[in-house]
Amino acid sequence: MDAVTPVETKTVPRSNAVYWICQTAGWGAYLTYVLGGYFLFAPFHETDDVISIVFFCTVPPILMTHGLRAWMHAHDWLQLSEWQRKPRELVAAVLMAAAITVAVAVANGVAHGRVWIPTQGTWWMLLAYAMAFNGWMWIYDWAHIRLRREKLVRDAQLRSLRAQLNPHFLFNSLNSVRGLISENPQGAASMVTGLSEILRYSLTADRRDTVPLADEIRVIDEYVGVERVRFEDRLRIERAIDPRALALAVPPMIVQTLVENAVKHGISTLPDGGVVRLDVQLRSDRLQIIVRNTGRFKPAADGEGFGLQNASERLRLLYGDRASLTVREEANGGGDHTVAELILPIEPAS
Repeated sequence: MDAVTPVETKTVPRSNAVYWICQTAGWGAYLTYVLGGYFLFAPFHETDDVISIVFFCTVPPILMTHGLRAWMHAHDWLQLSEWQRKPRELVAAVLMAAAITVAVAVANGVAHGRVWIPTQGTWWMLLAYAMAFNGWMWIYDWAHIRLRREKLVRDAQLRSLRAQLNPHFLFNSLNSVRGLISENPQGAASMVTGLSEILRYSLTADRRDTVPLADEIRVIDEYVGVERVRFEDRLRIERAIDPRALALAVPPMIVQTLVENAVKHGISTLPDGGVVRLDVQLRSDRLQIIVRNTGRFKPAADGEGFGLQNASERLRLLYGDRASLTVREEANGGGDHTVAELILPIEPAS
């Protein structure tokens, strides 16, 4: 197995539910193996022995491997090539096996009234623990390297999507500027100034998976200022934002994309213009962002709708099934409206 390009810091990954399930299942399987051997080959079966086996095959190994995991990350073992890492892991497995074997022997001796280390079965116990600890490290290496490679692929895909988004936005904006150059040169100059701020933000945010919602709101204000030069009173903006949401994390340019889509495919097609409304609320354990615009929903034709496709794909890569983006049409007393609803997990911005 080849070494993988380092991408992490020395921070120990959080212990999630999957990790603890694997820990419990792995050492539970080892306990089953040891108990099976005990009941098959031991001449006498005593309750104290069974309790001792259950304890020493679960609690100390789980605690020791959990501590080893922290040590491995703190000392960059997982960044080493296989031939550098495996000898370290073998030594660690033998040392932990020796420590727990001595502990078992001493506990056994204390139970019999004196501290002693029996020779019968000691070497087999040492070997079994060493194999178990070494097997744990092989499995952890395999899982960690696989997840790291998946992360590298995901990050590459995200970078590609973000790189595609900037030219797309720039193309739309330059079309707007071109339309104003002859009829409103001063307005065109104002648009260029606003566009420079938006592009500066998009290029800076391009290096991050998420940004604070407050940053996204600021760039939306810049974007609306640019578009108002073109639409004047035809573009009306309303918004209701929960202040608690401003410090939460959102993918960069994703809310701006929804607002841009509402203006381009909604307001710009209406002779009298219309309203774009932004609502941001906290709903239980989710952040709900709704962009509603006057006008009917028009499914994207070939070559259009790139922004929404890009946003949906970024959400899938970042959050899996924990986030969603839906676009629908709603009818009310004031006419037809198009509603884009973005649901994100509540995560503080780093």
